[in-house]
Amino acid sequence: MTDSRYFEGVQNQRNFTRHQVLQSFRNAGYALSDSSFYKSFSMMVEEGKLARVGKGLYCFPDNNTKSYNHEYSALAVDVAALIQKQYPLVNFSLMELIQFNDFVNHQLAHNVLFLSVEPDAMEFVFEMLKSQYFGKVFINPTLEMYHQYWSDNMIVINKLTTEAPKNSVIPWHTRLEKLLVDVVADSLLSDTISESEYPNIYEEAFSMFVVDESCLFRYAARRAVDKKIKELIKEKTNITLRTKR
Repeated sequence: MTDSRYFEGVQNQRNFTRHQVLQSFRNAGYALSDSSFYKSFSMMVEEGKLARVGKGLYCFPDNNTKSYNHEYSALAVDVAALIQKQYPLVNFSLMELIQFNDFVNHQLAHNVLFLSVEPDAMEFVFEMLKSQYFGKVFINPTLEMYHQYWSDNMIVINKLTTEAPKNSVIPWHTRLEKLLVDVVADSLLSDTISESEYPNIYEEAFSMFVVDESCLFRYAARRAVDKKIKELIKEKTNITLRTKR
């Protein structure tokens, strides 16, 4: 199934559709059913042999790019476990400030957990966590409150945006696309990480990992920063998008 001759029809393309891959397989003599192919295609995506870069578009990850994955701190893992045990049906995602150390020039020495929770459960999660981490948990803090009570490993709870990108393997892990949008859209993050770092963050992210551009811009539109991000990429980076924007 992974024989290189099957991919000859799409080998030199920046991106391609699933149907184009199927046609390439057919031209190379692949005789199994469409359903068998699509099952194998999905497996190749899950294994990282192919990567999704846009709506219905895929690419071959090269030697320098891979799917994004962050090794979370013990605190983040503990917080996630508490929520899952107490509120197993609640949707949430966790982002750590130190995740940006993969991309910024000036390394962040201290950590903050940004916990995005579906609106109806925010207060319940807040009450549960503040009893475990007294004085460390804040819900929708203003910039003034954020700076006034800032401490290492503080936990900031905010609303999980509708249709926010969701990790398909571990749902509470923050996808790269969400990370890239939130650093521009979230007032606390944008106050913590200098805007001068944005070009480097984006260039490093796009060079090191496979970015789903459709997912990125769809979420950016939900957070009303899609135009800002498009301008950033076009005017301040050397990124060449795989999809038309």
